[in-house]
Amino acid sequence: MVDLTLKEKFAFKFIFNESRVYSRWYGRFLSFGIDYGRLKRVIARIPNWLEWCNQWTKEGDELYRKAEKALNEGNEFKSRALFHEAVGCYHTGQHIFFIDSSQKEATQEKARMSYQRAIALYNEKECPIRIEVPFEGVKIPGYLRLSGAPGSPLIIFVNGMDNIKEAEGHSQGTMFKQNGFNYFTFDGPGQGEMWKSMKYDVKKYHKAVSAIIDWFEQNQTYGINMDKVALVGFSLGGYLAPMSAALDKRVKCVVGNSGLVFIGGINGLKRLNPIWQRGVTYMTGCNTLEAAVDKFDWDIEQDVSLKVPLLFYHAGRDEVMPSPKLHADKVMRWAKGEKTLKYFEHAEHCTQDYLDEVFPEIIDWFKKKLI
Repeated sequence: MVDLTLKEKFAFKFIFNESRVYSRWYGRFLSFGIDYGRLKRVIARIPNWLEWCNQWTKEGDELYRKAEKALNEGNEFKSRALFHEAVGCYHTGQHIFFIDSSQKEATQEKARMSYQRAIALYNEKECPIRIEVPFEGVKIPGYLRLSGAPGSPLIIFVNGMDNIKEAEGHSQGTMFKQNGFNYFTFDGPGQGEMWKSMKYDVKKYHKAVSAIIDWFEQNQTYGINMDKVALVGFSLGGYLAPMSAALDKRVKCVVGNSGLVFIGGINGLKRLNPIWQRGVTYMTGCNTLEAAVDKFDWDIEQDVSLKVPLLFYHAGRDEVMPSPKLHADKVMRWAKGEKTLKYFEHAEHCTQDYLDEVFPEIIDWFKKKLI
């Protein structure tokens, strides 16, 4: 575990708790595939943030054991469901747990292993397809979900700071697949599985997205309509997806949600919550914010302007970024093509408490633009 400042020790023991923080994250945790009752039971036994990863890992281990037992008894559907929920528990435990990288990485690896066990129980037609895209001497790992209809569009999901392709990437992929879209979710530089081989650098990330599009253009075995490619991203991905769309003219439209589109140099990084400051140094592989600022500083209004249609969401009660309205205003000034801003004044980060409205709206919007 990293050395914590006195301020962090106080915050993680006494401020990060159910009433002040965890309850605001329920929407996100549920999107990982965790049952609400299980969510409440696990959180009830966590004394403070320092025990967060440990307790969720234990829950994931228990579900993993139950999944193996169900499989041995010939109950494949139950086994698959439990392996998926174990992924959700592992992901919840490691999610933004930047204060102990060894514990975080070990739990994240368990999420990947449990996901592999889960998808091995799908039939060939439904099974997510593992794809590794060559990029600057390493591989971008991802999973493709096929709609089953030849000539369907391709939606590429761009992760946030600490998402993984095996959790929300899977649940969202199911939804897009059911609505006629091919869907690709991946871990980019500094994220998930790719973190070990390449750290985050904002100047490189869009090149990774373009490499993915290159790969699909060069590998036509899946019957995807490469004239209809779109991006969607939440949180940090809510900046990376629109930025990548502006820089790659093959992208036909893009959705961003709660994009952190402006940093403001070292002063901006120091204004972030201590959890997110730890995330910046973790993603970039730097020891200090000062060392990370060159890789984690941007202003979307200084990027190449976006010319394709944009649907952008922002949340008025976003606890992740200072001055959330500033980010929404910047995006609207930056985008020069068709653009729509959906501002949820009372929503939490990534409109997590309004996803029952947001996801159907996103899918309908993509249908109008791509199908």
